[in-house]
Amino acid sequence: MSIMSMRERGQGFGTKVIIGLIIIAFAFFGLGSISTFLTPVARVASVNGEDVTASEMEVAVERNRRMLMSQGMTPETIDEDELRANVLQSLITRKLLSQAVDQLSLTASDTSLDQSLVQTEVFQVNGSFDPNQYRLVLASAGYDPVTYREEIRLDEALGQLSEAIQGSSFLTEAEMQRTTSLSRQTRDVTYITFKVSDLEADVVIDAMSVQDYYDDNRDQFFTEETIDIAYVQLAKSDLMAAVSVSPEALRAFYTDRVDLYTQAEQRRIAHILIAVSEEQDRDAALARVLEIQTQLKAGASFAELAKSSSEDPGSAVVGGDLGLAERDIFVAPFEAAAFELTSEGEVSPPIETQFGFHLIQLSELLPATVTAFDAVAEAVEAAYREDAVKETYVASMSELDEMAFEDPDLEGVSDQLGLEIIQVTGQGRRSTESVLSNARVKDAVFSPDLMIDGNNSAVIELNDGVAVVVRVTAYAESVLKPFDAVTADIETVLKQIKASELAQSLALEAVGRLEAGDITRVVAEDVGMEWSVKTNMTRYQPDIPQALRTQAFALPKPSGMTKSVGIAALDGGDVAVVSVTNVKNPGGPSGLGMENQAITQLLENQLGGLEFKRFQSSLQTLGDIQGQNF
Repeated sequence: MSIMSMRERGQGFGTKVIIGLIIIAFAFFGLGSISTFLTPVARVASVNGEDVTASEMEVAVERNRRMLMSQGMTPETIDEDELRANVLQSLITRKLLSQAVDQLSLTASDTSLDQSLVQTEVFQVNGSFDPNQYRLVLASAGYDPVTYREEIRLDEALGQLSEAIQGSSFLTEAEMQRTTSLSRQTRDVTYITFKVSDLEADVVIDAMSVQDYYDDNRDQFFTEETIDIAYVQLAKSDLMAAVSVSPEALRAFYTDRVDLYTQAEQRRIAHILIAVSEEQDRDAALARVLEIQTQLKAGASFAELAKSSSEDPGSAVVGGDLGLAERDIFVAPFEAAAFELTSEGEVSPPIETQFGFHLIQLSELLPATVTAFDAVAEAVEAAYREDAVKETYVASMSELDEMAFEDPDLEGVSDQLGLEIIQVTGQGRRSTESVLSNARVKDAVFSPDLMIDGNNSAVIELNDGVAVVVRVTAYAESVLKPFDAVTADIETVLKQIKASELAQSLALEAVGRLEAGDITRVVAEDVGMEWSVKTNMTRYQPDIPQALRTQAFALPKPSGMTKSVGIAALDGGDVAVVSVTNVKNPGGPSGLGMENQAITQLLENQLGGLEFKRFQSSLQTLGDIQGQNF
């Protein structure tokens, strides 16, 4: 619907990523917004004279961090430097592409953006677009309606650019036939595998080799540095649980904050839009809307006229309905007219906006309503308790911080504040157990101040309602394990290495004999093995190791009575001798049918993707880019 000030597009280049980020932010992080009102600071990069600002950077970093966390990563496992470098590069690339579409005058229409927005499920409630849901979900992903709309408009334009470049890629008929023929080629293959596990029994490791390996690889045999920690935890929820409440106090609290439990007036609005465009100037649009107004005054159905005449495709299909709305949703002239209507069914005079002329109908008027106390009693009590301990919690944190600085351990803190001392033992730097899942805690406990000097940490807030003080109670430094403790492990490693080398040697010897003309059967018998036979092997044969398949199809086609032989290095140090005895190519194009078309389409798509990447690379190479390293 073109008249709404918050209309976005759900398709196009990169748009699915943006929608995905929004859905993830909403699903995993609720309505906790990413602030979009950051204080302006110096740029982080410049792209052909256009700045990438610090606020853009920080919001994009937080969005991507949330995406990674939704995929199972924790804040501690996210490489902050890598995250920031990747985000900065993506912002630079997007800026370059944005400049390219501007130069080519590519854009997306408001109608296209509007239609997509109302169809985006994450913005809907009970199957219909909901303005409140829209604002809340956008805020959870760090967008506001204006910036989101422009981002999606850019994505539409980038989609046009991407499709134009990728659509120009093609394969010639000869390339298509050759490629599809090779993809469907089969080969008759025999192979023998020299397995490390079978050869280890023949390997003898002398004591000197073990000692040498230990001496040359001492860095592999150090114990992990570990610590034992103790901490006390101050939780706002514990303070809230201790608050005494009375029905009278809760009622008074509810009354004082009744606005929090009030649903603002809502109006169901419908409209008919006659757009002003290159094909239809202002006078023509006004004449049409006046004609429709005349039909309405004569008794015509507003919904039917919207379906047949409105030029807003997003709402026309539903009789012009825009759903329930509150203030601050529509562009100013439209909103002013919509909220001047006082009775259901009333229609406004023609209203002009930047999109054209509108006739607006008030379909339904829902007055502001106050939710009864009984319906929100639990929420009121929780809010009351939280409000009651707000200052106490801050004061307790301050007291905890002061005592942590003054006391030599946590005993005094525990006694005076009634906090339990919790112990966690044997933790390394990669641990995420208990409070060590918090990056600030981990930085503190592995700092010299705690780990070496034995001090208490300052108060560390884990989240808005939990704070801890932590100390290191024991420290075990990383030390070199004694030779005797790792001898068996070294022998195992050396056996695997020697057995793999033996497998490689035996394979090379077998290949040499085969190339010299020895009989295949005899070569296998001499090493006590049998050839495995695979006729009509395909490039995608699931029961054959990938490395073996790759080698089999990399070998040249055998000529005459000869065979092509080679070696494939397999997982775990195993080595296979591969022999190709026959190569079969499929028939002509007529025999390929739908599979031929599918392969051709796949290859053209891949080629188009490469062309677009080359285009991006050329923008990067030719552009004047100045950036900050993170």
